[in-house]
Amino acid sequence: MTRLLLCTAAFSLLMGSTFGSEHTSRNLSEDDLISIRNGFDDRVAETFQTHTGQPLQRAKIKPPLGPGRPLFSRDYSWSLLTYAARCFWNNESIASANIALIENADFYLGHLPELCDRDNTHWHSEMLLRLIEQYGKNGSKRPGVLSTESENKILESLWLYCKRKEPNPDAAHISIADHENTETWAVMESENHHVQSFCTLWHFAKLAKHRPRFKDRLYDDGRSSAEHYASWNEYIDLYLTERAKKGLFVEMMSLSYNTDLLKGIFNICDFAEDQTLQYKATMYLDLYFSYWGQEQINGISGGGKSRIYTDINPGTSGYGYFFFGVGEDPGLRGQLLTAMTTSYRPSLVVVDIVCDIQGRGVYEVSQRPQGMVDTSLLNRPAYNLRTDGGGILRYSFCTPSFILGTAMLPSRPNDDWAKISSQNRSHGALLSGKPISFILPQCEKTNGRTAYNTQWSVQKKGTLICQKLRSSAGAGRSMVWFSKNGLTKPLLENGWLFAEANSAYAAVRVVDGGFTWETKKNANLGKWLICENDYSPIILEVAEKATFDSFETFRETVANQAWEFQDNILQYTGLDGDSFTFFADHSKPPEINGETINYAPSDVFDSPFLQSQWNSGVVTIKKGVRERVLDFNKPTEAAK
Repeated sequence: MTRLLLCTAAFSLLMGSTFGSEHTSRNLSEDDLISIRNGFDDRVAETFQTHTGQPLQRAKIKPPLGPGRPLFSRDYSWSLLTYAARCFWNNESIASANIALIENADFYLGHLPELCDRDNTHWHSEMLLRLIEQYGKNGSKRPGVLSTESENKILESLWLYCKRKEPNPDAAHISIADHENTETWAVMESENHHVQSFCTLWHFAKLAKHRPRFKDRLYDDGRSSAEHYASWNEYIDLYLTERAKKGLFVEMMSLSYNTDLLKGIFNICDFAEDQTLQYKATMYLDLYFSYWGQEQINGISGGGKSRIYTDINPGTSGYGYFFFGVGEDPGLRGQLLTAMTTSYRPSLVVVDIVCDIQGRGVYEVSQRPQGMVDTSLLNRPAYNLRTDGGGILRYSFCTPSFILGTAMLPSRPNDDWAKISSQNRSHGALLSGKPISFILPQCEKTNGRTAYNTQWSVQKKGTLICQKLRSSAGAGRSMVWFSKNGLTKPLLENGWLFAEANSAYAAVRVVDGGFTWETKKNANLGKWLICENDYSPIILEVAEKATFDSFETFRETVANQAWEFQDNILQYTGLDGDSFTFFADHSKPPEINGETINYAPSDVFDSPFLQSQWNSGVVTIKKGVRERVLDFNKPTEAAK
């Protein structure tokens, strides 16, 4: 495939250089970037074609996820839908594909609790609606491939999902666009659930409003699909603008959940009738990929995150592979189908940011996401996000050799945070190499897979200090993860643990008390350092190899850094010369060079590549001579 080879050649040229003290851009030409971007078509085609002729592998319907819940049918539906989408794309087994879609619709038509459950329908409904747009009777790709029976049954099942108005106003289902009262910051169930649900409601109403079977039907609130569609257009328009103004995701840099959230946005980008909304969706996707791209190496993102379950072995981004050719081929997955079949293509400046890891050089990234809630409304199912002040400062120090990042936040009661912000926060170092390796301070989860508000931190450049919070929930022992592959065995010297990666050195110190090693848990991937004092501050230093003559020089320099821990106050000078004051009694926010951390900076995005003032709605994406201004206040002009 010519375009795939061109893309691979350009990317290999980019990634093949060695790291040094000067990070010179590979100066990818316009043709190089276009080749990488156009490689999307071949990567998608190859993934679909790999499965040509394979029979349906039907996933099982699983037991309920919890007491009082219905059957868990998400994987079952994805297996049927992925099979049908692949058959339609490859133009094979069309009758069998329609039978699979009818089977899926019949299941929900006969199982209303499963249809309405938050973990079933809206996880695949965006692709059902896309199949109607592309293959239904009025399809844009191959009309009529989706049978009339399939189309009608899909819409009938989604009608039952969309029409309902919960009798309890506090019930966790979005049935009415409430933007006039909430400015879209009342987030139902979770951030990704919220977006998946309203994208389904918007898209169904769009299709239903002109169809004789549905246009005259009234929802449970007494309004028609046309009325709901108009409301959801307004809601989504405001939603996209508010996120550009106030820091994108509450579920910060969460690979899986951000992927889930964006599925329906591709449908808005492709199928919105309102051109302004279509432009905004396109800009929103460019904003996301710039935000993600500047903090990733080879498809794996670094920096402060939330709602992370597999940070010690995260895998690469499926979106990164298809749109930019970075990372590993994710295979054919239901979660990625809308992206694989979208007309959206990232702007060339975004491609440049994602792919030119070497040329990005050394830089700092800061971002101001939302996470605090209105504590007077804690008993409601919605997370009522506060946007009236600062709460979190995401900060990353990025080099071609490593990304070190955290989400800096004050010591606050656990209930001050939305659980979708405080759950399973992750921070630490991503170290480049084959494989990429990690050093990650965190707390053991004592309640299964989740813990909340576990640590707070302070960081400047390659120095990170963190500590377990006394207001945490579900947090056990204070630990540090060291990857096995890609890192040398940690060396204890002068109270510091040192490790060497492909092109970076790292050092870890437990400030107060000793530590032991947990070598059985996840032993194939690495090992855990366990602090004897759960509330000891932990110092993590990371530096590029090129800045030191040798590993020995790095170790000597770290060992000679000035530090003092008295009366629960840590005074430390980092490798880059910055002085830190860390109040381990949680009495004050940390200080850097004598200045208290500002959790509400004037910029919502601030890096060499992504810049925007808080609440302005105007975002500049820039790298070298390439620039794209996203004006969410004037999207038509911004898209030109």
